[in-house]
Amino acid sequence: AHAVLGEFVVAGANHGRRVYQRKRKAGGRALPELSLFFWDARDGKELSGWWVGERVGGGKVWARNESTASEPPKNGWKCPVD
Repeated sequence: AHAVLGEFVVAGANHGRRVYQRKRKAGGRALPELSLFFWDARDGKELSGWWVGERVGGGKVWARNESTASEPPKNGWKCPVD
């Protein structure tokens, strides 16, 4: 869970929802780039929801939430299994 913590700021839009980018610095140290984004059902319902990954639509992801709410949910996040 610590790998995805941090402060996120609005950085654009994707599939009708805001995209959030994690700030690259926290407490004076650099953090890996992360995006929090929504993916709609155009590629199948099983891929729809909110995602945390290295980039919008990228294959390297750390968390997913099936919610289709207009804002990222606070609860219900799961780590995808390879």
